Amino acid sequence: MTTHAAPQLAGLDRRPTVCPELAAPRTYRVFDGVQSYFELPYAVLPGFRPLVLDLHVPERSAGQPVPVVVYAHGGGFVGGTRTMGPWAFLLAAGYAVASVDYRLSGEARFPVPAHDVAAAVRWVRANAGHYGLDQDRLAGFGSSAGGYLMSLVGLANDRSDLVGEVGRTPELSSRLAAVIDHFAPVDFLRLQEDALEPSSDQRASLSHFLGFAPAEQPAEAERASLCSYATATSPPFLIAHGDTDGLVGTGQSRRLHEALTKAGTRAELVIVPNAGHNSPEFDQPPMRARTLAFLSSVLGPSGA
Repeated sequence: MTTHAAPQLAGLDRRPTVCPELAAPRTYRVFDGVQSYFELPYAVLPGFRPLVLDLHVPERSAGQPVPVVVYAHGGGFVGGTRTMGPWAFLLAAGYAVASVDYRLSGEARFPVPAHDVAAAVRWVRANAGHYGLDQDRLAGFGSSAGGYLMSLVGLANDRSDLVGEVGRTPELSSRLAAVIDHFAPVDFLRLQEDALEPSSDQRASLSHFLGFAPAEQPAEAERASLCSYATATSPPFLIAHGDTDGLVGTGQSRRLHEALTKAGTRAELVIVPNAGHNSPEFDQPPMRARTLAFLSSVLGPSGA
């Protein structure tokens, strides 16, 4: 009896491992009335694993392009996956969702993960026609660390040092029509100042955030502050934060909201009562309704 793997692997299609673009994506039905495409490579870096996203597209009988939300997961910059996040309700409302994996802080630190997220936005824009997406109605959404990355991409205004040149279409814009930010860190030099008596576990998580833009490197941490990039041309923001968040204090979101409104940009701040970091309240009907109202006001009706 042979124990060599070669016979079993002989018929394996290795094209995705050599050049993922050569492998045609397969369609799956996971959500009612939605076509899902899993592990689509949005960037292939030499000597590195492909960066992938999952794309979920509601069906349209009239064939009209679908507005799309690009989602970046949380996880303190050290963990998490594109399967996480409170985004499934968007599909039933007629929005496509592209949920993104990006490099974590064990692989890359500020601002490189934001380069990945920007590349995912550019990929959606480049492939909008193929998947029936509306590239002009493209919003960003992120939770915690992902909220920071998506906010930075939204505020970057295509600045090359912040959005990078990852992916095959660096010439395309990574601008967003709107940003939804759930309890993201904003100012790494003031994270501890804003935290609400964190537990020992939360202190460990807080160190992960600080590792992304180390406080002992104040110039770099200051450069990572979202507030410094708020301008009158920034996209509209919906910012949500729990008032009992012991990890990322509400002061962080208040700082961003203040910076955006001072710059003359539309920014809505929702303080969710009795909600902690990543609490269930952020995926409940009141927050969902607020999110859909915000998206509709910026992008127009979804057509669902």
